[in-house]
Amino acid sequence: MASIVFACVSPHPPIIVHEIGHGRERGTQKTIDALEQVAREMAQHQPETAILISPHGPAQLDAFAILVGPSADGSLDAWDAPQVTFAFQNDVEAASLIREEAHQAGVPLEPLERWRYRDSTGRWCDGLDWGCTVPLYHLRPGLGDAKLVPLCVSYLPPQQHFALGQAIARAIERLGKRVVIIASADLSHNLNYGPMGPLFDEKIQKAIAEWDVKTVLEMDASFRQEAAEDAVPSLSFLMGTLDGLRAKPRVLSYEGPFGVGYLVAAVDVEGATEAEKPSPNPGAEAGSHPLVRLAREAVETFVRHGRVIEPTDLSEEMLEQAGAFVSIKKSGELRGCIGTLEGTQPNLAQEVVRNAIDSATRDPRFLEVTPEELADLSYSVDVLSPAEPVAGPEELDPKRYGIIVRLGPHRGLLLPDLEGVNTVDEQISIAKDKAGIPPEESPELFRFTVRRYT
Repeated sequence: MASIVFACVSPHPPIIVHEIGHGRERGTQKTIDALEQVAREMAQHQPETAILISPHGPAQLDAFAILVGPSADGSLDAWDAPQVTFAFQNDVEAASLIREEAHQAGVPLEPLERWRYRDSTGRWCDGLDWGCTVPLYHLRPGLGDAKLVPLCVSYLPPQQHFALGQAIARAIERLGKRVVIIASADLSHNLNYGPMGPLFDEKIQKAIAEWDVKTVLEMDASFRQEAAEDAVPSLSFLMGTLDGLRAKPRVLSYEGPFGVGYLVAAVDVEGATEAEKPSPNPGAEAGSHPLVRLAREAVETFVRHGRVIEPTDLSEEMLEQAGAFVSIKKSGELRGCIGTLEGTQPNLAQEVVRNAIDSATRDPRFLEVTPEELADLSYSVDVLSPAEPVAGPEELDPKRYGIIVRLGPHRGLLLPDLEGVNTVDEQISIAKDKAGIPPEESPELFRFTVRRYT
């Protein structure tokens, strides 16, 4: 039975290699000790394949890279240690399956017959980069005769790295081998020059220890830039490979003796239960409400395959009848929003499925969502209470209540607690405009509350 049996996070500073550090590596002894512990634990799982993602390989703006040639070789010649060499067989079968699954998921993945990278001087070098070789220096005793599959991050957002990880997990299910995942990642390179570096490292340590996928995927880009990190892409990938599995992380060490954060973590992995099957895509991160995960699954299944899913294993809440709105955003901007004031389907689950698909494909303000966009979308679901009439604006509150205005056949709705809607007058004006009611008219007013899930 194929499975991911173990995973880890490893830093990649060349100084932790004795032939490069020449004694200075003793300043990173906690890191070295932790990596040696990881190697011992890894060996107990007898891996047959190791999948390693590096931030320092042949990175591209709009695609990931994977080695498909027969061998994965390298050295530390670029760091004046040519005697330190590495020679692995590349698992070409695994690489082929990964390419197939990535293609099916719409994740761009560039196959490379040979690995090339730029060293610290900008010179092109052949062979595995230091994001691969430095972790392997300490971890290869734990790999035994395992084959290697090197990958490189891209400049695509974290959600796409997560999606690549998910595609790899599906490939591993087909592979039939024991697989370990190695995420090569240094934390902040700015520990000594401002507050953002230490803050970033603190957040990442906590996110790994608690396996907080949402924090990693949604970390602000400007914050990451100020921290000067190269961890989020690799960590997003790692978390994607373990989506739906029981990941039990352990942060084994952290230190920053040279102004860069070095973290070592081991992740024990257990199989998924029926209730913990992998989510269809990266936005369904840990902590999302089941209705939000349902909305995402409905959209992705329909956009990719033209099929409407049939919800199963419904909770009491999902069995009730209620109106619901599904909002879809891309990069923080609205991408679609359609809903119903009252329940029109047999239950709330089917209401959300229908409205999610309509939000993605029938909102007249936007083009239909494409498969290439799916990894970048986020979802929220608003479940509406029955509307009640109000005597006047004094009974409204735009933060607490949504509003419905009605005049003859014209009706308009505005959800509560919307960004930029701060007063009752603004709320009424926008709702009237949506309904096509002239500003001077006085429509009937109704209010409702929502349960908002993200």
